[in-house]
Amino acid sequence: MNRLSDAHAFGVVGVVALVTLALRAAPFFVLRKPAADGYLRHLGEKMPTGVMVLLVAYTLEDLDVTVPPFGLPTLVPLAVAAVVDAKTDNALLSIGGGVALHMALVNGVV
Repeated sequence: MNRLSDAHAFGVVGVVALVTLALRAAPFFVLRKPAADGYLRHLGEKMPTGVMVLLVAYTLEDLDVTVPPFGLPTLVPLAVAAVVDAKTDNALLSIGGGVALHMALVNGVV
């Protein structure tokens, strides 16, 4: 069996770390250029909303509202998060509050 030397393993980890850093930093550099006006800017503005809609749809996909607790541990935090977001326009507060309430209800803490 071939084993990696320590230097080779550190090299692989270093390359993976650099590629990950470059991929995460690339959108900031691309969107800074004047050519980013238009489609890329539009994606940057609309994509977070689209991702959240997909996450909500995925969460509600298998929700069974015909048996107790009738989906309340999922639907109540969803409604609370929507109201908090509408009132405060603070995504961190609405998502964090909704997740915390969901976890409390699902685990029976309340």
